[in-house]
Amino acid sequence: MILFVDYDGTLHPSWTFHDGAPRVTAKPYTGPWLVEAPTLEGILRPYLPRLEIVISSLWARTKGLETARGMLPPTLADRVIGSIWSTAESGRELERRTRYDAIRAWLDQQRPKHMTWLALDDDDRGWPMQERNRLVHAKDTLASSEVQQELAEKLAACCGGGTGGLEVSISARSRQND
Repeated sequence: MILFVDYDGTLHPSWTFHDGAPRVTAKPYTGPWLVEAPTLEGILRPYLPRLEIVISSLWARTKGLETARGMLPPTLADRVIGSIWSTAESGRELERRTRYDAIRAWLDQQRPKHMTWLALDDDDRGWPMQERNRLVHAKDTLASSEVQQELAEKLAACCGGGTGGLEVSISARSRQND
């Protein structure tokens, strides 16, 4: 199983908010970085022997894969096999794509027949409806218990019964919410 992991907005906030009367202002987050990496490590621990991680964060392009990998806890860093930024296409071409398209390009080039994968990302733009079951949308970072639960459920479905189990699990949950 492959897990595509983003950093900004997923393992740490993208913005900080300051309540200054009369209005709230937003400023880019300046650290500490990857504060939710230990949370991710805890959720992934049961699956690590069967899990490969691909960094989908732009940090792997701007800071380099080894630097981005080195920011993760060692147990996660050891599972990193690459980044979506290491395909034959130039980084500029990939930057114009949606995150989903960049992941799909990596899969098509690196693992064309690989069927079991998920993405943990705060950017859900461009995800086709038929592939949304592969996205854990970290809209509130991994600090959110809802995001943690969704990741745990999807990992259990993928690793316990393959993509068929994932589709059944998500479909059943969708019906419960109707």
